[in-house]
Amino acid sequence: MQGKKFVKSFRLAKIIQFGILLAIEIVFFLILLCNPSVTRALYSNLPLFLLCAIVWILMIFQLICLIYDFCKLRSFALESHELNKVAYLDELTGIPNRHGLDVIFRTYDTPQSMDHVGCCMITIDNLTEINERLGRQTGDNLIHDFGSILEKAGDAFGTVGRNGGNDFLCIINQCTAETLKQFDDALTAGTDAYNREHPDTPIRLRSASIINSEAHITAFPELLIVTYNKLYEEA
Repeated sequence: MQGKKFVKSFRLAKIIQFGILLAIEIVFFLILLCNPSVTRALYSNLPLFLLCAIVWILMIFQLICLIYDFCKLRSFALESHELNKVAYLDELTGIPNRHGLDVIFRTYDTPQSMDHVGCCMITIDNLTEINERLGRQTGDNLIHDFGSILEKAGDAFGTVGRNGGNDFLCIINQCTAETLKQFDDALTAGTDAYNREHPDTPIRLRSASIINSEAHITAFPELLIVTYNKLYEEA
């Protein structure tokens, strides 16, 4: 956040500086164009001419430096965007990783924000079997493909992400039993379609859900823990 504020302030300062220099350049040329007597006096006085030429060259040089600064700022913004993607998106699936999810978790910082949130935790139940039978690369491919299925199913309902390893999440605001069922139906439909196309490496899922309007948990980390325990207690 501090970095973004600095970049914004720095860019604004450069824009103001560029505007001032450009305005001075324009005024300088207008004076020369509109006042022939000033032009003649300038050309007839060699020291004054050289001084003005040096000042003009320096101003042109500053304008070029400012244009370069704008190019570097753009490059910095693009690099920052890529770094944010690396920091907050899971490399294997392209959906938010644990760091990205932590940003979402921190928004649930009041009892009111927790009132109607729902949490669904999902794991690929046969991932270990796939890894042992067909190799880790096949297992990684399965995780990648499931990330796409989860994102497509969950985007209409809330925020999805990979919580680490073989644990995936969908966080739904204003969650009801009906909303949760609709998400589950969409995820099941996506998984079933995938399995028909990949009969040798089907995805089998296990999931657990908490609707906080029923559970009345006051802190989001606790909601995650309860959902996690529920998922693996039901194994």
